Amino acid sequence: MAVAATTELDCINIMLAAIGEAPINTLTGTLPVDAKTAQKTLTEVDKEIQSEGWSFNQEFNVVFTRDANNEITIGADVLKVDANVFDHPTIDVIQRGLKLYDRKNNTFVFDGDLTCNVTYFRNFDEIPEPARRYINIRAARIFVDRLVGDDGLRTYTGQDEARARANLLDSDYDNADHNVLTGDPNLNNAMNTFTPADVLNR
Repeated sequence: MAVAATTELDCINIMLAAIGEAPINTLTGTLPVDAKTAQKTLTEVDKEIQSEGWSFNQEFNVVFTRDANNEITIGADVLKVDANVFDHPTIDVIQRGLKLYDRKNNTFVFDGDLTCNVTYFRNFDEIPEPARRYINIRAARIFVDRLVGDDGLRTYTGQDEARARANLLDSDYDNADHNVLTGDPNLNNAMNTFTPADVLNR
């Protein structure tokens, strides 16, 4: 029998089970208070983890074009954006709201289109299973802490969370196909994603 990937509903029911609450059948309509809190916590952690930048939600050399006012608007799904330093060595770009801002020249106006490296927020059903599991375990631990605060009720331990993160890191590194010999633009980010203390301190 084929086993489907973990869904957002699956995650929320795991979180509810961790505090002894009954599962729910759908995420539509009016949800119980604890289910709403679980969903909010899951989304919060999802954004936190995806903001780190992974092979599944990063894109490089994305061209952002200017509008009629020579300003550049970005989508609401952009978590992080930075101008490609090789194409724009003299521009210091940051995100302000849903626009790009030239911090060096203190303006939203650009002389040309920008090539950027972007970290996007992906829907839960678009991210790989190792990411879903890590997000679920971390969210469940935070959810129990906030609602109950009893270590004895934890469904997952710190070791479970560390193992899930390590599995995600291994999977992500494999998928990224980094190659230092070809000057891979992903490599510096991938190498900075993980240090030994990363797992130990969480």
